[in-house]
Amino acid sequence: MKWIDEVAYALAVRYARKNCVTKFVDDIEFLKAIHIGDLVFLTATLIEVGNTSMRIHVEVQSENLIEQVKKENCACDIVFVAIDQDGNKTTIK
Repeated sequence: MKWIDEVAYALAVRYARKNCVTKFVDDIEFLKAIHIGDLVFLTATLIEVGNTSMRIHVEVQSENLIEQVKKENCACDIVFVAIDQDGNKTTIK
């Protein structure tokens, strides 16, 4: 879950060009386990932008490098809010 938040944070800050905080994590559904030695892929996609917030979809996949088998592990949506230096909401655009 930490990696999911970090990859979504990177996209939020890069898009807003401002500091952002996690406001809401929507329904993480764990489908399959990630095993020790698997290579993990996280993909963050911006799906909605409001005045001060962004909804980002994150997908997690993993690959067993020996067997070369990829699988979907989980996905969720996360809402981030852009903040100013005082920690108050601020507009993105």
